[in-house]
Amino acid sequence: MLNSKLENLISFLKTKKILIGTHDLVDLDGYASCIVLKYVLNHHFNIHEVSLFFTEFSKGTSQFLEKITKLFPGFDFSCSSHADLSSFDLLLLLDMNNLNLVKINGKEAVPFIYIDHHVESESEYENNLSSYNITLNNYSSTAEIIFDICEICNIILPTALKWLLISAILTDSGYFKYGNNHTVITASKLLDNEIDIQQVFLLMKSEEDISKKVAKIKGLQRVRLLREGNYLIGVSNVSNFEASVANALLSIGFDVSIILAKKKAEYRITMRATKQICMKTGLHLGKILGELSILSGGNAGGHDGAASLNGQENQEEVLEAIIGKVKEIINA
Repeated sequence: MLNSKLENLISFLKTKKILIGTHDLVDLDGYASCIVLKYVLNHHFNIHEVSLFFTEFSKGTSQFLEKITKLFPGFDFSCSSHADLSSFDLLLLLDMNNLNLVKINGKEAVPFIYIDHHVESESEYENNLSSYNITLNNYSSTAEIIFDICEICNIILPTALKWLLISAILTDSGYFKYGNNHTVITASKLLDNEIDIQQVFLLMKSEEDISKKVAKIKGLQRVRLLREGNYLIGVSNVSNFEASVANALLSIGFDVSIILAKKKAEYRITMRATKQICMKTGLHLGKILGELSILSGGNAGGHDGAASLNGQENQEEVLEAIIGKVKEIINA
């Protein structure tokens, strides 16, 4: 499937002026995928009218970039935080399949294509050239898709880009916790004599911010325990670091965690589930939140064991609907 899709996509891109971007609060998977794809288009397909655009980086991505730029001082990791879409023919969006997740003015007026690994969004946009979309939700990261593209085209990447991809795969798969055989095989192909896995781990390790520690403790203090047979669901709320709190609940014994975080003009619900409960019950958090995103007036996405929803409306109703859907599935 990827081979045929890729051939059609590259053929289409050859005559276009392209802007590559990803979702807001850019994570490592989105960043690495965009950087490597631009390199591939420039150096192997002679498509040179390609620019990168990123909005705000997540804290983890910013910390990682500080380290990897020191490790590879001669490599250009630069990108733009401003873009005039009127000067581009096409918007190529990676690690996302919902236009609402990218903050750029004029996005509704420019044709765009997705390359992503999440469950396909039910949102339909007139300017999405859907026949060129590459959406493979059996992959644990977009970085894996980009590496497969390199393999199909017999592209040998510079060491710096291999570091980016292996790091992105590790973070998005939860260090293989949410991955599969393909995830591990892809990671092993990226590792060679110039890249040691322990060095990668050291580069990605950072001292935990005290505010994150406080958020975890508060999340644990406020948790509501729901028992469904042999499964435990934890529901809590924090102001920030909701993903870390969700993971913390799994680490102490919950099978599913649901964390509500109230932001300025919206709310965010972050969920995690163990691989065991997903495999045994068919639970898929990304699908649950995708179905309920309409009720929230926002958008959602994710995988079976990790997903999130950004909403503006019906906060309590959406939260209870999520809990009800989880119960329904695990009791079926």
